[in-house]
Amino acid sequence: MIKIEGVSFTYPDGHKAIDNVNIKIGSNETVGIVGANGAGKSTLLKLLTGIDFPEQGSLEVNGIKVRKDTLREVRKNVGIVFQNPDEQLFMTKVRDDIAFGPRNYGMGEAETQRRTEKALKALEIEHLGERAPHKLSGGEKRSVAIASVLSMEPSVLLLDEPSSFLDPKCRRNLIRILQELELTQIIATHDLDLVLDVCDRVVVLQRGSVFADGKPIEILSQGQLMSECGLETPLTLMSCPILENGCCRYAAEGSGNDERP
Repeated sequence: MIKIEGVSFTYPDGHKAIDNVNIKIGSNETVGIVGANGAGKSTLLKLLTGIDFPEQGSLEVNGIKVRKDTLREVRKNVGIVFQNPDEQLFMTKVRDDIAFGPRNYGMGEAETQRRTEKALKALEIEHLGERAPHKLSGGEKRSVAIASVLSMEPSVLLLDEPSSFLDPKCRRNLIRILQELELTQIIATHDLDLVLDVCDRVVVLQRGSVFADGKPIEILSQGQLMSECGLETPLTLMSCPILENGCCRYAAEGSGNDERP
């Protein structure tokens, strides 16, 4: 499905963002890309969609090399959801934003409408179809941004910090949506608990190189490894200091307040 072989990339200011990265990702695999700020997560997503191109190495999606002359075909297969949904929502109505991709690729109106309704239903946002995107909440915008990509029916979905700026309810809804999608997903994120909930595999980047690659529970539970990469153990893998044998501290200490759980 995806092959990243010997890829390196340096920005014009001399910063080497990606350094000899090799990753292979299978069909319908969900992979989390994690690392400290500046580790190269977002850059890797940009390389996979041809926003930038590597100085060495190659990237391949569904057998298609990512090059300037193959971008149209690559972007039929790969969709990206940016960290800030405002960067990809620009129409006056939600429905038109979701329909923009199919229309831009010259699909007929009937097919465009089919894909639009399918994406609205998949994200359970049919009620937002006639709303103005700029008046939506952060969670609603995120859902619309994902729907606008799914309307292209890509085989690969890239998400850059998808849970940022979301309240707990919207974050839980996002996790449910990602768990239900049947396509290859690559999620660049600082939300390590989301990785545990959604991903089959995690790749840890450090200074642009692959530092670790494996099952989330095995990689993210290694305190020393996480510390070396400027990360912290996910909350769900940490023992809670105020809980003891499944009971709240207040009960354990006999606070006398029977109203506390």
